Amino acid sequence: MSQSPRSTSKQSNRQRYQIQKKIDMGGMAEIFLGKAISLGGIERTVAIKRVLPALTKNEQFIGMFLDEARLSMQLTHANIVQVFDVGRSAGTYFIVMEFVDGYNLRRIFQKASEVGFRIPLEIATYMIADVCKGLAHAHEKVDDKGAHLHIVHRDLSPPNILVSSSGEVKITDFGLAKALSHVSQTDPGVVKGKFSYLSPEAAEGKPVDHRADIFAAGICLWELLANRRLFLGKNDMETVDQVRAAEVPKLSALNPDVTSRFERILERALEKDPRKRYTSARDFGDALAQYLFSNNLKVTSYDVAAMLQRLFSESGIAHQSPEERIGSLLQEEILSQSMLGHVGGGDIDGSRPIDAASLNVAVTPRFDLKEFWSNAGMPQPMISGPGHRTATVMAMEAVRSPDELVAMLEGGHLDSRGRTAESGVHIPEVSTEPASGGGSKALTAIAVVVVLALIGAAVWYFFLRT
Repeated sequence: MSQSPRSTSKQSNRQRYQIQKKIDMGGMAEIFLGKAISLGGIERTVAIKRVLPALTKNEQFIGMFLDEARLSMQLTHANIVQVFDVGRSAGTYFIVMEFVDGYNLRRIFQKASEVGFRIPLEIATYMIADVCKGLAHAHEKVDDKGAHLHIVHRDLSPPNILVSSSGEVKITDFGLAKALSHVSQTDPGVVKGKFSYLSPEAAEGKPVDHRADIFAAGICLWELLANRRLFLGKNDMETVDQVRAAEVPKLSALNPDVTSRFERILERALEKDPRKRYTSARDFGDALAQYLFSNNLKVTSYDVAAMLQRLFSESGIAHQSPEERIGSLLQEEILSQSMLGHVGGGDIDGSRPIDAASLNVAVTPRFDLKEFWSNAGMPQPMISGPGHRTATVMAMEAVRSPDELVAMLEGGHLDSRGRTAESGVHIPEVSTEPASGGGSKALTAIAVVVVLALIGAAVWYFFLRT
């Protein structure tokens, strides 16, 4: 028997989405991994967010939720999770949205804290710059008639920032922001953990605009780089008081990679007075991108993906024991020091100090000092035989300046007249007469001092020139 069109339609609607498993749960909804089945059995992996039944009793919340969900379906941007459909089933409402295979920023932050990993400044900056792109798209959205929609997220926080395993950064829950803020005012017991990312004006009950989202994005960036929470008291009231005060500790004191210029960029986003903040998310994101560019910090989604792989893979740092991580750090330091020649041993190319004797340098003796050094301790130095002065020593005594001695050291040769061919230093004739008595000895001793001083000056001058 053939089915009627009505029964076929009902069956088609019931089978349009299939739940596979529950993947997360929050203060207002639970999230499932599912499949969207279209004509011909074509399937697409989706995320299905089901509003908790307790919230469906609040008619104002449901009406606002549906209005905001319609707005969120108009947001189509690479840095915003796409909403495909809104429906009702089993007495509650659900949203069908793009499935992001990855982690939210809170999970990344927690994992990095657990394993002692500091998220690099350039990667954290890149991710928040992408968040600013998504915020700017929503804040600047207009309808078909050109009227500004005034979309503000109001609940931007690490759980609502998703990072895919391929390094894509996306904001989620735009459609629930306004409705959620309404619930937090009428039934504070329903939603928890949102106070840490409020703006000061929101904490004081004042109207908020897009600059509240800029403040929240600044908090997220500060926490990623400080590796700690910014506003977190012992209870909700204490947290709200901290937000109202908006006292932000110096980030450079907590992270050595933070420069004064970067800190000024972040401090502007975290100004207590919204009039002093960036006028738009576009401006904040542009300031972050400009900092990366001007400091030659190239970052792409590939770098973000590599960081996630390191944090969450079985072979990454996240699965090392504390002892293994310390051992790895020590080994890296040993290798680094070895490359600088501070630690001996090892077979690393370039890790040993240079051996001067192994260098292939052609060295020709400039002149012979053997006679001088072999007789230096004798009562009558400067003699090659009994009472004879050597030509080498006499030539050294005859130089008139350090330059002439250097010329001799660099290869001057004696000519037939007793002068060096290059420098013209005169070499006295070798005396065959015996050395005279005490006066000669005193003169010789003075000559030794002079020659030694000249040798020292010549060696210093030679190495200075080379």
